[in-house]
Amino acid sequence: MHPTDEHDRASLRDRVYGQATATSEGRRSLLGSLFAVSVFLLVISLSVRQVTAPANVLGALQSGIAVVTDVNQLVADDAPRARELARNSDEQAFALPGYPLDIALSRAELLDLNDQQLTALLLQRSAALVYADGLGAFDRTGEQSFNRFSSQGLIELGVSQVSRSTHDRATFASVLFALTTAGFGALLAATAEGWGRLRGLGLATVVGALPGVLIFGALYWLVGRLGGTDPFESDIRDIAGPVFQVPLRNFIVVAVAGAAMTAGSLPFPLLDRRLTRPAAETSTTGQPGSDDLATDATPAD
Repeated sequence: MHPTDEHDRASLRDRVYGQATATSEGRRSLLGSLFAVSVFLLVISLSVRQVTAPANVLGALQSGIAVVTDVNQLVADDAPRARELARNSDEQAFALPGYPLDIALSRAELLDLNDQQLTALLLQRSAALVYADGLGAFDRTGEQSFNRFSSQGLIELGVSQVSRSTHDRATFASVLFALTTAGFGALLAATAEGWGRLRGLGLATVVGALPGVLIFGALYWLVGRLGGTDPFESDIRDIAGPVFQVPLRNFIVVAVAGAAMTAGSLPFPLLDRRLTRPAAETSTTGQPGSDDLATDATPAD
């Protein structure tokens, strides 16, 4: 008795689309997407944490403040008057006239340090102040503002993010996304089989890292070409370039690692089959009594 046409169509549909529409496939795709997004956010948060770490950012802030304030010339012009004031006054704390930040200097510092040492001290304390308060430390009136679409506005927006509060938020986000990445990775691996686990994790890692490579690669390229020949903007470009270089480097490393995982998963299944086939043949031919069974099955003369 032949099966009905409806049964034939149903069997064909199951064979063609059944695997692609299985519940496990949809769950694996969802987990892969969530893992890729989590990888992207993890690299972003880790990069922000690296950029805003005190050990990395204070030097860049000192360079930026030196450019903005022209502190070397200001110390050469105003330090003699400040030292004279310190000699003739009973006060213990002094501010350098004309310096745009509220940096206190003791009498001993003004009288004992030369201009170069005084400049270094001013930049060190200024960087710590800006790191704690952002560019608001420069605004003594509370009315300073920049056009967001001007070069000064873009600089203010970028530098204002380099602060201790940003570093703390990035640290929390790094821990959070590290946990979600590990969780989604474990679930993604659990839904696959064999070396497909490694391949799935590798592909999802590449998908999560590739947008970061493109975005920060473009930003790094654009920063190097913004502005003209103005020395101020040139110095700002030198400071901002390494900031975008950090996430670009991190995303490239993650993308290469994901590609290596994917490529590494391809030869292993072939190697497994080559190793297991001889073992399976040996176990089949080496079963006890197999020769006896073959002899018994031979027809008698």
